[in-house]
Amino acid sequence: MKPTTDLPGVQWIPSNSTVGHAFIEGECSRCAKDAPSSQGKPFEECDDHELCPILAASSRSEAVEWRRMPDGEVKCLGFVEAGSATPARCDKTQDMFEGG
Repeated sequence: MKPTTDLPGVQWIPSNSTVGHAFIEGECSRCAKDAPSSQGKPFEECDDHELCPILAASSRSEAVEWRRMPDGEVKCLGFVEAGSATPARCDKTQDMFEGG
């Protein structure tokens, strides 16, 4: 687990694949940020904006947004309820890829 000063709690890394899969089924299946998990859309048919980078980072144990909160609850800080609009990209952040 990696403590960070700018995020609440500590990074949570599943202890095994069963625990990780249960978290993904419970959280990612209800999140608007990943179409394969929440909508059942085939991965190969998704555009980049339909794939959650947090979920991808979790396979490398780098999902710093997966947090164990001080009360013991485990949650994803990037979670957006399926059916809700995903937050727009910050218009103050420069586009690294010019128009992407």
